[in-house]
Amino acid sequence: MSPEKEYLSLEDVAETLGVTYQLIYRLVRSGELPAARLGKLYRVSRRDLNVYLERSKQPDSGGVCAACGKTYASRLTLTDACLECGAPICKDCWTRRGEHRCRAHAIGKEKG
Repeated sequence: MSPEKEYLSLEDVAETLGVTYQLIYRLVRSGELPAARLGKLYRVSRRDLNVYLERSKQPDSGGVCAACGKTYASRLTLTDACLECGAPICKDCWTRRGEHRCRAHAIGKEKG
């Protein structure tokens, strides 16, 4: 049996985790799973893979959008913030609805 490799191909990572190559490729391309690119090949360090797996175990506490009031299970949807106070605003409100302020500050702007 050979010693463990320090760097794994995307195929090795997929096989180790029991998932598809396409899933691992998407994680690398999105930046969620760090990888080094060598020409056309990607390599993932065992350390980075272990950090990713540990991070994925932690509960993603989610939150409430300060503009629409909708509750989200993941904080990844609440990446933008009120221009006045920094309260979390969901992607839908920020991009599609153009709301860049929480309810309290949006009302204040309408009245003033």
